Amino acid sequence: MSKFFPLLVGATAIALVFPSAFERYRANLVSEGEVERLDPPQPVVEAALPLPAGRMVRLQAGRDGHFRTLARFDGRSEEVMVDTGATYVALGQDAARRLGVRVDPSEFVHTAQTAQGTVRAALARVRRLSIGPVELSDIDVMVLEGVGPGTTLLGMSFLKRLSRFEAKGEQLTLVQ
Repeated sequence: MSKFFPLLVGATAIALVFPSAFERYRANLVSEGEVERLDPPQPVVEAALPLPAGRMVRLQAGRDGHFRTLARFDGRSEEVMVDTGATYVALGQDAARRLGVRVDPSEFVHTAQTAQGTVRAALARVRRLSIGPVELSDIDVMVLEGVGPGTTLLGMSFLKRLSRFEAKGEQLTLVQ
């Protein structure tokens, strides 16, 4: 124990002196008119594995702020507008016929709230729906009786199947 006594005395002296030394240091900074400065933190660098080639697409917003693009429904082209407020990919009967989505009149058993009001609707499925290199299979679509929304809406039945989608400024990124 006598070996540790000098070490214990030294540690106690440092513990007693350090706070007053620190206070003198801060007082010198204030009396000299300096402000203690801390270096800003280094910026965070995001590191990620590169995405597999051909599985991402970026859409540019139109003048009206909406994101429109050409989509392929089982190989047939149709202009769509991205609508995160639409539960399903939504299209009118004429667009459905043009795209090869077959719906029997007896299947219009659902109702949908649209900008034009309440309309009858039928659920169907598209085997493949692609936007550029992003392609998904077995997508639920809602066919609206009559003309429908006018523009085919790319709703959440497609978007939620992506690994992510992100709107940033004037660009919308879709990642499979």
